Amino acid sequence: MSAGLLVLLTVAAALAIGYGGSEPAPRPAPRPATTGGHAMADGTTMAGDPAPGGAHDMSMPLDDPPRWSDGTVATPTRHVGPQGGSGQFVAECAWSHSGEVDPIVYPGEVGRSHRHDFYGSTTTDEDSTPDSLRAGGTSCDKPGDDAAYWQPTLYDGEVAVEPIAIHAYYRAAPGIDPTSVVPYPDGLMMLAGDPYATAPQPGEAVGWTCGVRTVLSDEPPACPVTAPLAMVLTFPDCWDGEHADVPGHRDHMTYSRDGACPDGHPMSVPQLTVSVGFPISGPDHDLRLASGSVLSAHGDFFNGWEPAALEREVRQCLHRDVVCDLASNRQEEGPFLTR
Repeated sequence: MSAGLLVLLTVAAALAIGYGGSEPAPRPAPRPATTGGHAMADGTTMAGDPAPGGAHDMSMPLDDPPRWSDGTVATPTRHVGPQGGSGQFVAECAWSHSGEVDPIVYPGEVGRSHRHDFYGSTTTDEDSTPDSLRAGGTSCDKPGDDAAYWQPTLYDGEVAVEPIAIHAYYRAAPGIDPTSVVPYPDGLMMLAGDPYATAPQPGEAVGWTCGVRTVLSDEPPACPVTAPLAMVLTFPDCWDGEHADVPGHRDHMTYSRDGACPDGHPMSVPQLTVSVGFPISGPDHDLRLASGSVLSAHGDFFNGWEPAALEREVRQCLHRDVVCDLASNRQEEGPFLTR
């Protein structure tokens, strides 16, 4: 073998190792959660689609979505009736900023995460704590709502789509006694959806729709300009009563079933549904998320509410079964209503 050919083969082998070959890395096996704070990256790798403009580290210390005791995936029962049917309070939050940080999954690290769009607390970063979330301003119109909300950036081709805003709806989950709902503990972290997903996700924890319509789709529909695209995220509403977060970031929260929380998660907390609006309408879009395809839709919530403000909203709106923050109680097509 000539020296030149040997050099070429050596370079080719190095490139194959450096890029990991053409096969995607396997998804890590789920790991049981234990008590404590954040779990750190363990070197496992998630197959995914990096955002345009540069690759990112896709290793993610995240457990699978929750399951009920019978082994089936826990999924939410959504509010789909007309407005005014149940007590609620609502926050409208403008887009604040974007970045390759995730204070839940990658605390203290920049660039390990795919890109996210952030709403609510304007100070949300890789080092966020409940106190730091409350230290700056908020993009929400609800006094006391200094929580952080985020979801993976949506791309249309190579261009990042700047979101319009989110509407965050807080209600007792269907069938749950509203007077049993307790405020989130300070610093609660929770997720909706599965960033690993490469096929349609079960249930309706995540989905896409047009405007305020009730029916969700697995993939973004072609929306009229009068009702642009929205991603809808419904977060778990049953808490274990002890942990604001656990390694794997899942096992402290689950969804209610048949109007009740399971024994291991006995505390009912507000069912948070977030509708993320995008200025996307019509056909002929090349949409994907920073986490992968549009099937990998998911979102995060980090509770930084002023505790007294959140307690007041739960008591005055949910416990009394009163519809707060809406222009009227008129009946609408679905569970979402702009003010």
